[in-house]
Amino acid sequence: MRKFRPYIKCLIFIAGMAVIIGLSDFLFAKTGYINYILRQADSGKEDYQEFVLGASHARCAIDPVKLEEKSGVNTLNMAIPGETIKDSYYLLQELENHNNVKKVVLDIDYNYWYGNLGEGCFAEPFLYAQYSWKSPVKWKYMAENMDSMDFRNSFTKKFVYEYTFDDIKANIKQKTSEGYKKADIYSLDNSDAGGDYTGEGFFALPLPEGNPVGEDYVKSQIGIEKQDVNPYPEKYFRKLVEYCNKNNIELVCVTSPITPSSMKRLGVDEAYRKLTTLFDELNVKYYDFNRARFDVLPRNDKDYIDKEGHMGGELAYRYSEVLSNVLYDDSNGTIDESRYFYDSYEQMYQSIEE
Repeated sequence: MRKFRPYIKCLIFIAGMAVIIGLSDFLFAKTGYINYILRQADSGKEDYQEFVLGASHARCAIDPVKLEEKSGVNTLNMAIPGETIKDSYYLLQELENHNNVKKVVLDIDYNYWYGNLGEGCFAEPFLYAQYSWKSPVKWKYMAENMDSMDFRNSFTKKFVYEYTFDDIKANIKQKTSEGYKKADIYSLDNSDAGGDYTGEGFFALPLPEGNPVGEDYVKSQIGIEKQDVNPYPEKYFRKLVEYCNKNNIELVCVTSPITPSSMKRLGVDEAYRKLTTLFDELNVKYYDFNRARFDVLPRNDKDYIDKEGHMGGELAYRYSEVLSNVLYDDSNGTIDESRYFYDSYEQMYQSIEE
């Protein structure tokens, strides 16, 4: 019996740590939209076959209901603010474990492709931390990223811990509620999203009074398009493409149009010219809606929340309608790009000036 004591003590220690971590996550970890939308996608109730992936631009721009109306396929917008290409790569695998995924629409925001980007920051596993411990993708993520992850974020949701009595009280109330148990997103306070949740992962944002804000952010981004594509997102994009090819998942990349006055200043033509080279190499379809014809998709600065390019709900519905038509024509092999897009950025810039 003595020779088994060290092993028994080890098991007791591990079990004790699991209890402590579980209790700490329950008491201190704030649970929000990401947890709810993940559980909705993983529930298996809808068997979603098409997903929208991307970051904040996509979440407030692409209404999956519009895509579903055209394609007849159950569609969910899984774009999450701060979602990197690396996040999308692992998220797709998580979604595939619970759904029969046939198509992915990946929104390309070049801010996630250029500049000083890298792995290993403290907040990087914010999406991974919400995966269930039953998920094989969670264990895969941990195994493949242990050398760059902060130990505290490997096993806990430390990034979203709050320690005040009011926070703990709110966490307990939420996690014992029916809304939490059913992953009812409508039961959440989504005021930090900036607009109404309309369902299936889409938020329709109301327009502010006056002109869009965010001039300082635009100034901080000017010039990064002159750099080469960052190796970090490129590495995971290649992995994502390989995963789609291996699992017979159709991948279509799009760029939701940003604020017209910012496009030339941010050099979207140069940024996406470099990205197109990569997409062509990998034989990936790509539609840049910054080049969308203004007679097809009328838009101006006042249709946007900010100069960075988060669009208001009214434009989002119109854009989603045009996007659904492009994706439908593309899937049927009948796409005529001249119907929807200018031939060049120069022609698009000229139309803005006019």
